[in-house]
Amino acid sequence: MTLSDRFKEVETHLCGFKITDLSSLSYGTAGFRLPAHKLSGVAIRLGILACLRSVNLHCRAMGIMITASHNPPCDNGIKLVDPDGGMLDTEWEPIVVDFMRCPENSVSEWLSEHSLCTEDNQSPHIVLGYDTRESSPALAVEAKQGIDMMHGVCHEIGLVTTPQLHYFVQYINTNNIIGTNQLPDLQTIYVDQFAERFTAALENLQSCTESIHLNVDCAHGVGYKVLENFKTYFSSVESSRRLILHLYNKEMKKYELLNKNCGADFVKITMHTPKLTPPQKESIMYPDRWATIDGDADRLIYFRPVLTNCTLSSEDAKIFEGGNDELHPVGVCSQSVELLDGDRISCLFAHFLVKVLKSVSSEHDLTIGVVQTAYANSASTRYLTEQLNVSVVCVPTGVKHLHHAAQNYDFGIYFEANGHGTVLFSTKVLNFVENLNVNNPLRTFVDLTNTSIGDAIADILLVEYTLAWLNWSLVNWFAMYKDLPSKQLKVTVAKRDAIKVTWDEKSITNPVELQVAIDEAIKQVDKSFGNIGISRAFVRPSGTENAVRVYAESYTHEATDWLAATVSVLTYQLAGGVGPQPTTPEPLSLNCS
Repeated sequence: MTLSDRFKEVETHLCGFKITDLSSLSYGTAGFRLPAHKLSGVAIRLGILACLRSVNLHCRAMGIMITASHNPPCDNGIKLVDPDGGMLDTEWEPIVVDFMRCPENSVSEWLSEHSLCTEDNQSPHIVLGYDTRESSPALAVEAKQGIDMMHGVCHEIGLVTTPQLHYFVQYINTNNIIGTNQLPDLQTIYVDQFAERFTAALENLQSCTESIHLNVDCAHGVGYKVLENFKTYFSSVESSRRLILHLYNKEMKKYELLNKNCGADFVKITMHTPKLTPPQKESIMYPDRWATIDGDADRLIYFRPVLTNCTLSSEDAKIFEGGNDELHPVGVCSQSVELLDGDRISCLFAHFLVKVLKSVSSEHDLTIGVVQTAYANSASTRYLTEQLNVSVVCVPTGVKHLHHAAQNYDFGIYFEANGHGTVLFSTKVLNFVENLNVNNPLRTFVDLTNTSIGDAIADILLVEYTLAWLNWSLVNWFAMYKDLPSKQLKVTVAKRDAIKVTWDEKSITNPVELQVAIDEAIKQVDKSFGNIGISRAFVRPSGTENAVRVYAESYTHEATDWLAATVSVLTYQLAGGVGPQPTTPEPLSLNCS
């Protein structure tokens, strides 16, 4: 069958698959992400499009991942993974949306126009995976229908974390194993590669004298399944130095619990410990060392609970039921945390690399760079530039921007504050470490990194190895610097597109009067503290709704709250706010504390 005939067949069979809401379709870093019912009709077209891109790229394997990451259970999403294991080429993002809007009777013509292949007998290969959401299997079935229409080979992985799907696509293409319809056990390959390397590295660390106990909040997502495999592997190791995982929030089949009052996003935003389901009544033996991941395991946050005697608010009482587990005992609400977020992970890795490179070679010319967004706490930026003398660059929000900028360094570290990120290595680094002893810490660090995408599980191993090599506890890690108080608010506006920002999103170019007003508010705060010049605030339009995100940092919580509230009011007044106006704050007291 010629490609032309194949495209005509697709057009014929596509009738009946309607996209319910074309107006809300926008393909970005996360692919399409919508209420799950709105993705019907989208999934089948993405299956078709994945096959087209595979054929265009000489039938290298593409990936389709069905997930909505940290979003609530009612949402879902679907995205493409390029053959290198990375995100879809940004040039293809508008092409994807254009195909979704293509009328059914023009599909064959559209596919022909976007096809680069001149050979007919080409079999596209697609790796298909999904998370634990109730809607995911049905969307996977629909995506597979699109693959079948294109006579593609579908390698259905089933339940998988998003980083695993990226890793699998990279592994398949790197090892040239797409010529067979039967793939090896990729799940086992993934676990064995990282677990074996971590175990050997820990065994060779003189600074590590005992096993490491780590509690992990799995957010009731697919990450639990993978972490359970790592736990089994580590439990089989006969050594006095092991990573012992204690897993919580692992009810994968209770779909309604996914990311609910738990997970990396919840802990980051609320600064609360996660709710444990079912309640953990027994004492937690190692209560001070926690990691939390999100529903598809691409975000990682560490935290230490901070016990405070207090009365739960009515809102918190609804979440924690007045105290019903070891993290939230009655009368003592331990919802406060010392947060070790993406900023601190970046700083930890940069500190490690600076120190290791000095021990390996004092005259190396390898560059280290950290990529941040405007949401990174300024204290972390100062630590990197002033204490470590490391280059820092600020880019727009979105992993694709961070990933691209990180490629400009030999060691390119990027983490969003939400805990999503990884480390990239240049060819120069890979050649350099190849000549090092297999147990050299720099070589170990490279081996433990999933460079294809931010991977919460691989990042756990990388963090734990780094801490063990430094002989640090979470207390040592937290003491690297002190975060400035920060606050985020949201203002609803009539048209988010009316607000234009600079490339790094730290300033507004339109409306100009809003930026002038924000600058004046910042000066007013700084004046109260002797014009030290630490305060900052910015606004940026939301990428998904008619709203503006407000971010503020200052010397104290009171000053930060005042600055955030003031900027919210200014944004409402000068950028077309709708609905109730934000409350104007009381005048800022001089030298507030």
